Order: sequence, then C-alpha cells, then structure tokens
Amino acid sequence: MSDPQQGAPSRWQADVVRMDDAMRTRALSVDAPRARWLAAEIDRGDIDLQVANLAQARSRMPTEKLYLASLALACLERVQPLPDACDATDRLADWATRDADNGIPSLLLAERAQQRNNGASMIAYLEEAASRPRFDDYRARGSLFIWEEVRSLPGSDEPAARVELAATWGLARPAYGTGSLQALCRDAARFGDTARGACTAAGNALAQRGSTWMLRTAGARIAERNATTPDAQTRAASQLADVQRRAYECAQLGNPVAAALQSPEGAVRAAAVAQWEARLRREADVGEVAACAAG
Repeated sequence: MSDPQQGAPSRWQADVVRMDDAMRTRALSVDAPRARWLAAEIDRGDIDLQVANLAQARSRMPTEKLYLASLALACLERVQPLPDACDATDRLADWATRDADNGIPSLLLAERAQQRNNGASMIAYLEEAASRPRFDDYRARGSLFIWEEVRSLPGSDEPAARVELAATWGLARPAYGTGSLQALCRDAARFGDTARGACTAAGNALAQRGSTWMLRTAGARIAERNATTPDAQTRAASQLADVQRRAYECAQLGNPVAAALQSPEGAVRAAAVAQWEARLRREADVGEVAACAAG
C-alpha cells in the first residue's frame, strides 16, 4: 500500500499522535489474541515478551496463520537463551506443517539448514519450496488487522486520520523473514552444483508466486546470484528488473488516494478511505501482487 502521508506535512498529525497513544494503551491492556499480537508488534525490543505475547495469540487461535507465522519468525531471532516458547517447540517446523502449501516456511528451513552447514537438508527444503503453489508471509493480513483495530478506536476522529495512523504502523513494521531470505543461497556453491540449481529453482518460484513485491524481489535476487551461465544471468537480471518495475508501478497507483486523504472536501476524503480500505482487504485476501493486477 502507498504511504498516505506522501512525505508532506499532514493535516492529521495531531490526531495521529493522540490515536497512536490510545492504540498502544489498548494493545498493552486488553487480553485478547489480536491485542497480544499487536502488543508484540509494538514491543520488539524485548524478545522474551514479544514471543510470550505471540505464543498466547497462537495458542488461543491456533488456526490463524498470521499468529502462527509471526511466532515462527520471532523465534528465528538469534538470541541465547531462546525464549521459553521457542525452546519448547520448533515453531518454524510447526508453521511448515500447518501451512503445507506455503513455500515460505520451507525457504526459512532451508536457510536454517544452510546455517548449520547441512547441504543435503538445505537442498531438500529448497526443492520442497519450489514445488509449493504460493509464498505468503501474511504481512498484508497483519496490516488489515491493524486497520481494523484503528478503525474501532472509540471517538469521532476523522477516518482519513485513522488511515494515516494505520499506514504509519504498517510502514514501521519490519519486513517478515526477509533477513533470512537475503542470506539464503549466498554461498550455495560450497554445497555443489545441485545446491545452486535448487537455489535458482526456489528463487524463480518465489519471484513468480510471492504474494508481495518484497518477496518477489527477494526471490529474483536469489535466482540472480545463483545463475551459472551468461544466458541464465541475463534472464535472471531481466526478471529482477521486471519485478522492480512492476512494484514501482503498483506503488504509484496509490498516489491519487494518498492525495485525496488530505483533501479539504469531506466527500473526497470519504471516497479515498473507502478505496484504501477496499485495496487493503484485497491484499489481505489475494496478496499485494494480485490485488495490484486487479486494479
């Protein structure tokens, strides 16, 4: 989603600051699964508290993929000792088992095998990932959850200001799992040509079926750095450039909505809020890339 603030001073800044305080207070005081997930998003400085909040959300709503993925990704943080909820259960394997058609957990398992110098497992997980029909980190679903919480805040605040707050929170959230994906297959040659081929196949799959532009870009980069012939390198570079171009064009589609949210005309702002929310819901449902293609 495009940033509704567009880098210019916003007429809603004071409202955003006040509502931000209210959101944080509610997330830290309400004992419900979504509030626990939001509390984990707010306080990333304390990994033990973050994981404890996510584990509560995961245990209370075990079918919610956002909580499942968020907990698994938090447990990838390289800290010692591990938080209790990470040490007791392999959260990444749990995600992979419960989200079997999603290739993201398999890619992250491959990166973990790479860390452990287990080339055979790395290759197996990469081949598994390449066969998956979709790659989704549920970041868009998290953005929708944030919007629904902001929208439900008590008070008569301007809906455009609420959109700005939700977008600000969304921009502040770190990209899920991209650190691990950036490290994946960086030195695949040490595991042999089979590993480089598996990296290329998995990277291409992510570049073509990732739910977000960020994931597709990560996949295109994996494929590019493991291309072994001049022709393959040319194709990989072209794929990366195409993904980046399409991502930019998609982002530009949000600019008119962002401008309309600052309009002095209430009807114009209301239409922009409705359009922004509809796009957000499409992204949560079918992914950022598919939502962009739908217009």
